[in-house]
Amino acid sequence: MYKFIRKGMGISMKSKKSFIILLIITLLVIIAVITLILNKDHSKGMNAVPASNAAVYDTSYKEYLDQNGYDGTIPDTGLQVELESFKAANGMTAEKTDKGLKTGDIGSITWTFEVQTEGFYNLQIGYIPQPGTTSDIQRRLLLNGEVCYDGLGQVAFKRFWNDGEIKSKNGNEIRPNTKEIYKETKIYVEDSERRTGEPYVFYLKKGINTLTFEAIKEPVEFTSIIFQKAEKPAAYADAIGQLKEQYPVYDGKNIICQAERAEGGTSYIEKNSSSINIQKNYSDSLLYPYHPYKIKYNTIGANNWKQPGSVISWDITVLKEGLYELTFKGRQNLKRGVTSVRRLYINGTVPYSEMKAIKFDYSSSMANYTIAESDGTPYLFYLKEGTNTISLECVMGDFGGIVNDVEESMYRLNKLYLKVTQITGQTPDKFIDYQIAKKIPDFQEIMTEEEARLYQTIDNLVAITGEKGENTSLLEKMAVEAKGLSKKPESVVEEVAQLKENISALATWLVNISEMPLELDSFILSSPGGNLPRAKSSFFESAYYGTIRFFSTFFAKISQVSAKEDAAEDNTIKVWMVNAGTAANVQSIGREQAQIIQNLIDEKFTPENNINIDLQLIPVDVVLRAALAGNSPDAVIGLNQATLQDFAMRGAVVDLSKLDGFEEVAGKYYKSEMDTASYLGGVYGIPEQADFMMLFTRDDILKAIGAKTPKTWDDVKAILPVLKKNNYEFFLPNAQGAPNFYPSLVYQFGGNLYKGTGKDYGIANALGTDTAMEAFKTYTDFFTNYGFNPNVDFPTRFRTGEMPIGVIKYTTYCQLEVFAPEIKGLWSFTNLPGVEEKDGRVNDSYVIETVNSAILNTSKKKEAAWKFVKWWNDTETQLQYANTVESVMGASARYPAANPEVIKRLPWSNSELAQILSQMQSTVGIPAVPGNYMLTRMVLYSFNNVVAEGANPRETLYLNLKTIDKELTSKRREFHLSVGK
Repeated sequence: MYKFIRKGMGISMKSKKSFIILLIITLLVIIAVITLILNKDHSKGMNAVPASNAAVYDTSYKEYLDQNGYDGTIPDTGLQVELESFKAANGMTAEKTDKGLKTGDIGSITWTFEVQTEGFYNLQIGYIPQPGTTSDIQRRLLLNGEVCYDGLGQVAFKRFWNDGEIKSKNGNEIRPNTKEIYKETKIYVEDSERRTGEPYVFYLKKGINTLTFEAIKEPVEFTSIIFQKAEKPAAYADAIGQLKEQYPVYDGKNIICQAERAEGGTSYIEKNSSSINIQKNYSDSLLYPYHPYKIKYNTIGANNWKQPGSVISWDITVLKEGLYELTFKGRQNLKRGVTSVRRLYINGTVPYSEMKAIKFDYSSSMANYTIAESDGTPYLFYLKEGTNTISLECVMGDFGGIVNDVEESMYRLNKLYLKVTQITGQTPDKFIDYQIAKKIPDFQEIMTEEEARLYQTIDNLVAITGEKGENTSLLEKMAVEAKGLSKKPESVVEEVAQLKENISALATWLVNISEMPLELDSFILSSPGGNLPRAKSSFFESAYYGTIRFFSTFFAKISQVSAKEDAAEDNTIKVWMVNAGTAANVQSIGREQAQIIQNLIDEKFTPENNINIDLQLIPVDVVLRAALAGNSPDAVIGLNQATLQDFAMRGAVVDLSKLDGFEEVAGKYYKSEMDTASYLGGVYGIPEQADFMMLFTRDDILKAIGAKTPKTWDDVKAILPVLKKNNYEFFLPNAQGAPNFYPSLVYQFGGNLYKGTGKDYGIANALGTDTAMEAFKTYTDFFTNYGFNPNVDFPTRFRTGEMPIGVIKYTTYCQLEVFAPEIKGLWSFTNLPGVEEKDGRVNDSYVIETVNSAILNTSKKKEAAWKFVKWWNDTETQLQYANTVESVMGASARYPAANPEVIKRLPWSNSELAQILSQMQSTVGIPAVPGNYMLTRMVLYSFNNVVAEGANPRETLYLNLKTIDKELTSKRREFHLSVGK
């Protein structure tokens, strides 16, 4: 058979090749035809069907409305609060201005007013943002002394931003700076997650009422406070008839308005979050502008435009007044099974009730989304002649109800889970009858209710998305488990781990489903029946540009961030950016951060100093090898502390303390930070980033069990019985995950890691002292005598409540704020527990670790390199870099700045900032010590022997001290330093 096929299909190689070529051509033609058909379909537009406008209330808000008998009626009468009639308290500053009342970011302010008509009102507030950080302005709102429902615990007033002109250099566009716009805005107070789709309602009693704003963060100027009914837009069917009678339907050519830049019909773009950024997209050659491998910013939004409440506004110009169809060209390709929802405004108002929530369905490629009715008929929108403003606001739409239901279910299930673990512990014994149904009487009832709720939520989600899939499978899994546990409560003993895993997964699911990303290239104003331009490129276009992009990888330098021709000039210095990685537990540097720094250099440093920078992104392990080979840069930024100290000991970096202007630069930092860059009295680096740990607490749980936040380690031991009684755990990092923790305890107990002073510091270790031994015993006792678990995922257990208290690096705060919204407002962080000294002061020291800038000794342009290092570590430069990184990568990437002045101007709240600076002031820095790695290694060995094998703490540590001293002596001899006897 095999021979027959060969003979039948190809007598000669030539015929065989011809057949293959013909087959390939045929396939290409078929693909091309299919592509043209698909492109033709896309040009007609993908309908963005409006979601329903059903109101969705969180539990506390619904209870408030029910208690006060809300029936949907709001009187037409309004009530204006006199801004001058205020009372400031708790440090609040308030200053009358021509436009209103300027208030500070600390304390509270209260207005007293009289109500003639009792009833329900919406609340409109006019305000002007004041200079501060990039954060939203946040206030806690109290009516008659009470926070009426959860949503008023954090009311956000948005800031406004505009990107500067997009400039180019060597064919690559430079991301523009974002400038804040200070303008008056009037908003109706609504939920910050945009779940309800309508403003909040407030019940005002007849007579005297009070309204209080407690500052959480940021100053603001109030221009008006009015309790009044918010106007509701009419339905399209009720409004379009009259509009057609008044205005003509547009019949001209398409007006294409760019979404990311002021070109085409677009004259101005504004956003209410600095995190919404322009993007470079290489996926489609029909994007404007486009280049297969050079940087062209051709879209806006994507993953940076996903948070509810975020808005982009475009000022556009039309030459004719009339009724237009509206189509957005873009894609939502990041969340399969999720529809991104937006609220549409035209000239500041929602034109029709259907525009409260319009859908942008998932699409893997660029598509035309025409705003249309459910049957595909496009809506018509009135635009006046001249300038109009079109805005899209990220809202939840129908997903608001889904999120509320799952959030409520997760809250009840997690509460039940914690009750179970209080009885059984984290690892229950399956042979013990814990009598779950008896000790938790409502266990079966809650499980039955949540089973029903989850199944109903699944049905609702399928009704919205039109499919079952990834987003419903987890809910179904949780519902199945709830069903089983409702029938057999005692089986929870065998399913504790699974129940915890499913609840944690629900929390992650909530974060994902609440994000509504959308990427836009442009939007089109057109006449009914007009032909829209193709939304995506054809097969051949994609293949052509894809080939060019592929081959560009062979000649386009990835490590080269700056322009190549700059490096050839005499006034150019070479700067390497290295990735500090996880070694220093700080923020690593990638291509995006490198481009941000290059933009800052091009805009600020080079024009002001006439020094070009050849900036390259280099792996950290390359730096030392390059220095040894004589190919080192002039300066390095992003150098972790261990590498910097190694370079300093080997004479590879410049002693910056001998350079002009050093004292001014060093004066911005805490002594502990500068100590980390010191060696034998010299200073060899300037700190960029700093890392330290703090104590995180679930305040809701500690309050419920009557445990106070500990100030000392004795306090920690005192609350452990309370925690254990309720089957909760305390978290401490192990010696491998936090090598600086034990050294921190040594300093808290009044000891030191090394003997010697001055140039003799580090001549021997000091861990044999009573204080160091006591610190080690205290540390290991927590794991051996008190049962601490050395290997757990603390952030996850903190979210679930299993570990309501623990020690971890302070930047975890940002991650929890973003990825654990279910515990928002229920937790905080504070100073580490410490050791109480004789005078009553608590020593809560922590050994800080830094990332630094340095100048290589091989540089022939040290003066120019020093100018760059000073500029890069200037407060304003670091602040601009930090704000840009956060705007591009999100709040979870908040920069762990070493400069305290930069930290003060980052978007921390007042209470958060006070805690961070308090712990930062208590840090200790350890100078470079030859052989210091051996101390870390031997402490880890000792820790593992004690915790894992039950060895005696003092004896185990003592037996490793000689090994440490031996290595210290060996290294000191290598570097020609004095050695001990």
